Amino acid sequence: MQFKKIILLLLSINCFGQSDSVFIRKNTMPFSEKAVYITDTIVFETPNARNILIGNTILTQTLNQQIAKGYGLFFEEFKVKDCRNSEIPKPNKVINIERNKNEWIIKILVYSNCCQDFLADISIENDNTLNFIFYNYGMYCSCSCPFELTYKIRIMEFEDLKKLKFLTINGETKTKLKA
Repeated sequence: MQFKKIILLLLSINCFGQSDSVFIRKNTMPFSEKAVYITDTIVFETPNARNILIGNTILTQTLNQQIAKGYGLFFEEFKVKDCRNSEIPKPNKVINIERNKNEWIIKILVYSNCCQDFLADISIENDNTLNFIFYNYGMYCSCSCPFELTYKIRIMEFEDLKKLKFLTINGETKTKLKA
């Protein structure tokens, strides 16, 4: 009987003692020819508590995305084509819309600082507009250039999906959603 209690105690310590760890390696000398890295560890009590944003990525599970799901829009993938060349900034614009039964792939051209990354989100505005949101962040350089941002959205045929007629980029640059 005593042996069973010890086994049970050891098992319960092992089950509740688990945590989730993330190792981060960062260059402390970004302007040097030779990288000098430091490594840090972040420990989370549960895997669900781990929300680390690195590079170009989706801001996952935002309230905006929860509302968009009610329209049948599930934001699944975000890609960025690196800075093409240094240019004078121009207005952001939608450059391609691919729509089929199961997904929409929207490509937009935005002008931003050459050295920055992007966080992406989507929202529904005025019950008829799909808004593509991006936040540029990171180190600033003395140049601006065009980036191609690709938003891939899985589609489910919900009734409210039919209400969407327009696209915007950060609430500006209104474009008619192709029928």
